[in-house]
Amino acid sequence: MQIYWRARAKKDAKGNWQLDDENGGWRFLPVPEGAGRKPEWLSVAIEQAANGGRGFQFRRGEQWSDQYRSIEAAHDAAGDPTTVKPTKAEEDGNRFTVRGAVESYLNRKRDKKSDATVNAYTYILDEFISFLPPAIRFIDQVNSDILENYLRRLQKHGAAPKTIVNKVMVVCFMLKSAGMQNPSRLVELPTVEQEMVEPYTREDLGKLFAAMNAEETIRYRFFLDTACREKEVACARWNDIDWQKSEYIVRSKSWKTAAGVEKAFTTKNHKVRRVPLTRELVDMLRKRQKSSTSPWIFPNEDGEPEGHFLRKFKKVAYKAGLNCGHCEPDCSDSPEGCEKHYLHRLRKSRATFWHENGVSLRTIQNWLSHESLETTMQYLGIQDSAKLQKEINAPMY
Repeated sequence: MQIYWRARAKKDAKGNWQLDDENGGWRFLPVPEGAGRKPEWLSVAIEQAANGGRGFQFRRGEQWSDQYRSIEAAHDAAGDPTTVKPTKAEEDGNRFTVRGAVESYLNRKRDKKSDATVNAYTYILDEFISFLPPAIRFIDQVNSDILENYLRRLQKHGAAPKTIVNKVMVVCFMLKSAGMQNPSRLVELPTVEQEMVEPYTREDLGKLFAAMNAEETIRYRFFLDTACREKEVACARWNDIDWQKSEYIVRSKSWKTAAGVEKAFTTKNHKVRRVPLTRELVDMLRKRQKSSTSPWIFPNEDGEPEGHFLRKFKKVAYKAGLNCGHCEPDCSDSPEGCEKHYLHRLRKSRATFWHENGVSLRTIQNWLSHESLETTMQYLGIQDSAKLQKEINAPMY
């Protein structure tokens, strides 16, 4: 039976699969066996699988197997007709393996979430499986003790409370998707302190954009001026721009990739909204459209929506000399390491700018597509008291 290894990869000029974490799509790569030259990625696969990373799998019918630490182990399991399928029962037809539930959950998310989000979910859920005791194989074996043990392992590895909450909730979403009732009630999550919003200052924005080339400038001006989320920017098409009203229409859409794969983008809350564009950004977009041959405003090398905005933004921040130097591990000399720089901070900076320049909260709420004003208010930074000295010194009586 054919054995596979799943990784992010794309074909090179000779048609051979090459690992590519930045631009490649997720693929089940067939493991070549027998005589002949082996591909470069195979040695990586063997090493990662042996060290507890993603293992080798086989397919029986429509179901993928559990992952195995070696090609030989996968072959042994494939040759055993009693091997459990990940979404089938061992005995009574109603038990699901944890690995099978994870794969099913990730497969559903691939059509709805960005590659970056799916990668994050994959890492978290693989980590969860690696922390499970050897005897825990099925979803119905996961209980409060298992989840509490996972939480403690995360704490032992130095994860911050917010990181722990995010990871545990991803696991709980997966468990709920597999049929478990209210899994989040089985574990007591740590308290996460409300962080004060820190919008970019005018000075820091100046440094950021001074360090950008022309492509980076229009890309991150779109983020900043529209206050849109990453996926909303990645899936922006030219026909989403209302040139007469200078607005970007954020709406759901579906398309086929060059390889014939169905893709879709769904707006948060499933609502269409209009976001105003600045005159300067409109001029930049008009100039860009004249030389564009893609329906997407920001396509990648394959002609699909770009999926690596964050990593490139962090590199710009590093180039601008804005890494804080207080991250763990130290970010001082890391192009990708500073936690202070993230795309949502541009969104919060724009919301704060609108608010300080007299735009009503209800309008900002609509532009940000928030369900409640309370959420919108959490996006607004606190004004610098030094800049409010006139108001502070005004007589009260």
